[in-house]
Amino acid sequence: MDEGSDDFHKAVRIAISCINDHNKYYEKVLRNAMETVGTDEDALMRVIVTRAEKDLENIRKVYYKRNSVHLEHSMAKKTSGDYTYFDGK
Repeated sequence: MDEGSDDFHKAVRIAISCINDHNKYYEKVLRNAMETVGTDEDALMRVIVTRAEKDLENIRKVYYKRNSVHLEHSMAKKTSGDYTYFDGK
């Protein structure tokens, strides 16, 4: 297999996992972004901003169920003040 074929298979696996359970997929993206050395702030920002008005609450629930810690607590520990959680209440 060449490198292009590997990239294609990786893209197909990602698409299938997102289609099967997109909340679980986005939880994994957030978890991986915070587990990397230096935190992948681009990935964090992309998920938070694009899912905020759609299903971020469901993603937060999946994150808690998988990690036994609230998403906002994990983000506060791994990022600067720009990512402070605000629920509007």
